[in-house]
Amino acid sequence: MINKIIEIAFSGFWPFVGMMILLNGAAYFAVNGLVKIWSRFMRMLMVRKHGWPPIHLDADGDWKPEPKADDDAS
Repeated sequence: MINKIIEIAFSGFWPFVGMMILLNGAAYFAVNGLVKIWSRFMRMLMVRKHGWPPIHLDADGDWKPEPKADDDAS
C-alpha cells in the first residue's frame, strides 16, 4: 500500500504537491494534538499541586486589578 502511495506521489508535479499538502496537514494536526495533550496534562498537575486560582489571579486566570486608594470608604 505504501508503495502505491509513493508511486502516485512521484508520478508528477501536482500529485506530489497534493501529497505534500496532505502529509503536512496530517503532521500539523498530530503535533498540535500532542502539544495540547501535554500542555493540558501539565496544567492539570500544576492546578492539582497548587490549587486554582492563585491569589494574584481571578477565576478566569486574569491578573486582579490593584486596589486603588479611592476605593477605601472609611
